[in-house]
Order: sequence, then C-alpha cells, then structure tokens
Amino acid sequence: MKVSLVISTYNWKEALKLCLLSVTKQTLIPTEVIIADDGSRMDTRLLIEDFQHHFPCPIKHVWHEDDSWKKCVIMNKAFAICEGDYIIEIDGDIIMHSHFIQDHISEARQGYFLVGSRSKINEKLSCRLLQEGNYQLSFLTKGVYRKFNALRLPWISSLFHSYKQNKKERGCNISFWKKDLLEVNGYDERFIGYGFEDIDLPARLRRLGVKKRFIKFKAIEYHIHHKAAATKKDMSTNEKIFNENNQKGIIKCPKGIEQYIT
Repeated sequence: MKVSLVISTYNWKEALKLCLLSVTKQTLIPTEVIIADDGSRMDTRLLIEDFQHHFPCPIKHVWHEDDSWKKCVIMNKAFAICEGDYIIEIDGDIIMHSHFIQDHISEARQGYFLVGSRSKINEKLSCRLLQEGNYQLSFLTKGVYRKFNALRLPWISSLFHSYKQNKKERGCNISFWKKDLLEVNGYDERFIGYGFEDIDLPARLRRLGVKKRFIKFKAIEYHIHHKAAATKKDMSTNEKIFNENNQKGIIKCPKGIEQYIT
C-alpha cells in the first residue's frame, strides 16, 4: 500500500523543520511527503529544498500565492497529486511520535477513516525546541501537557475505537482512503479563513457511509504552541456553510478537488 503524508504549512519554517525531522525517525517511512503550503515566504521553500536532498522519501512542495487563508484550496491541490492509496493528514506545527505513521497504517480499514488526538507543548518548551531544533519528546517530558494523549499503549488501543464518536475532528491527526476523499470531492473551498473546514470533511465522509475509527494510545503527536488563529467572530461565515451542508445532507461539495484532477 502506498501512503502519502500531507502536511499543511504557512510561514513557520522553524516548526515545519521539527515536523519533517520527526518524519525521518518514523519506524515506517511514508511513500511520499507532500507539503501543502498556503503561500509561505522563500525561506520555507529553501528549507524544503534542503530536506529534499537527504530525505528518506520524496518530498513534493505544493505552493500558491498568499491570498488570505486558503487552506482548503492548497489541501485539495496537494491531495490531487497524491500517489498514495492512503492519505495521512497533519499540520506543520506537529511533532510526531516515531510510531505515528506505522500506527495509522496498522489501524487502516476499508470503509473507515481514522482520527487521533494530540498532546500539547507549552510555550516555554516550544520556544526552546524551536531554538534548539530538538524534537525528542515523550509523555514524561516537562512542558508536555494533555499527557493522557501522549501515552502510547497499543495493546489496549482497540478498546477505544468507538470512543468519542460525537467529538468534532481536527485535521491535524486524521487519515483516510484517497478513493473516499475523491467521492466527497475533498475540502469544500467555500470555507475561507480558519474554522469548520476540518469538521465538515469528516462529516461528509460519514454521510457517504465511511465510519469513524478513533485511535487512542496510538498515533501520538505533540502540538507546538502558538497563538490562536482566529476568533469565534471570524468563523461565523464558515459556521453557516457547515450548518447548511449538514441541513442539506451534502456529501459531495460543489467546489473541491475535482478541478485539480487531470
């Protein structure tokens, strides 16, 4: 099975560096890494080019001009060139546990998409890691919180597959079959700015008949601290689109990945 790891990023090369370093230490290296870049500066491009020379798998850099927050657009462009049958999606401010990719693949089943949780790194430790380029973490590390989410206990993970079925998903730890993604037409590009886009996609997958499988005590990731991306007021338009999709039972969004498939 071919596996594509898709990483979203925007103008934070220091965090992306730690994220990519954590890919190199995976027990199972993905077939490819695709960086979905929502208009970062040249320094991000140079960082990626440097990694491309010595990375354990191909890195593809998908970029478009900076035009406000267009994450849905750049993610669809990245998905369109994925060679993998299976796609794992994370954010560029994530440091992955060394078994992260392996855990997603071991839990992948036809007819399901996977959702994991995340632990967090406090501001002080985040600053130090970014300055030092250090990405070695565990649930014992001082400065890591939500420690319950940093415990890797694979022998009991299967007990929690149906856990948190009603909890809203995040795009920072999710995976799905590419064929299912194409059926729902990827991200809905009517979502502009932050909020609800990564809740809407899983909701439409469920309406398609793809079931959610929760990964607990596996697929561990650590989220680097940063300021909130938006306020509730900023997200009001996106919330209206999300509610409309729910009310109408939309499965395949009107403007999505299809336009980039050649």
